[in-house]
Amino acid sequence: MTLSVFVPSKARIDENRIVFSSGNMVTALRDGCLALQIPDGFDLAPGKKLAREFYLDPITPSKPSIGYRGFRYRSNIYFDREHFQTEHILADELQRKSTFPTDVNSMCGKMHDLARIVLQEILSDIGVAPQLWNKVTDSATKGGGIKWFAVNHYRPNRQKPGAPAHKDTGFITVLFCEQPGLEALINDQWMSIEPIEGYFLINFGGTLELLTKNLPIKVNAVLHRVKQCEFNPKLEDRYSFAAFINPSASCDIFQISEDGQKAIPITSVEEFLKNFNKQTWQDNYSDFGITKKQINTLSENNNNQG
Repeated sequence: MTLSVFVPSKARIDENRIVFSSGNMVTALRDGCLALQIPDGFDLAPGKKLAREFYLDPITPSKPSIGYRGFRYRSNIYFDREHFQTEHILADELQRKSTFPTDVNSMCGKMHDLARIVLQEILSDIGVAPQLWNKVTDSATKGGGIKWFAVNHYRPNRQKPGAPAHKDTGFITVLFCEQPGLEALINDQWMSIEPIEGYFLINFGGTLELLTKNLPIKVNAVLHRVKQCEFNPKLEDRYSFAAFINPSASCDIFQISEDGQKAIPITSVEEFLKNFNKQTWQDNYSDFGITKKQINTLSENNNNQG
């Protein structure tokens, strides 16, 4: 079955503000995603290299591959999804800084900076009182929270779906992919989201959806999946990588009052994530994506203020 193609609203970051070239913020928040122009000079090569090699054997005569391979042996950050084609690594800031090559970490920091700007812009546009931002985001608007980075490889030899239908759990996801296969539920209809050259895809997550549920302008978290990827000897395997900003599992998830001035805790982040893992992946990784507040974590740079 061929799905209709959905084209998200397009925007760019200009002096820490979101400027739309098509669509608008209200439309993007309703859809649950937007296409964000990749800034000039943004080097994606380290992420692409890691995504193409992380699952390969670490033994290699090629010095440039040192640090990019052998992640299947790192059980604390590698996940083999038995019911799906995807295998991936998921690392928080401390894990990746002690594991990833320097150029990958530099790229991750820049992706998280973009996510932070997007989160700030959304909270401002929908009327959340600025004095609540730190509390309801675990300081993610100032470079805090948990900054995840994920790299995905889809194994075409597995006759299974690529990845299950799910919503991202946190606030903002900055996704890079350049091969088709991503599908999203838009207006109650599954549609194909084709890669747009020169753009990240920004997904809004479940925590942000719950946070804004009572506001006049709500944020929808987009339900998405990856279809089964077929083997093609002329094409490389499908891959993607993404930066996420989430609250830590030590925190609560809040809901903002209709006037944007109060925040009420509704559940713990840890409980929310455990339910997500049980319902989505249906495997033994019950603690996937659950990290408590990190102490003495350095910000990506000295500009993470706002």
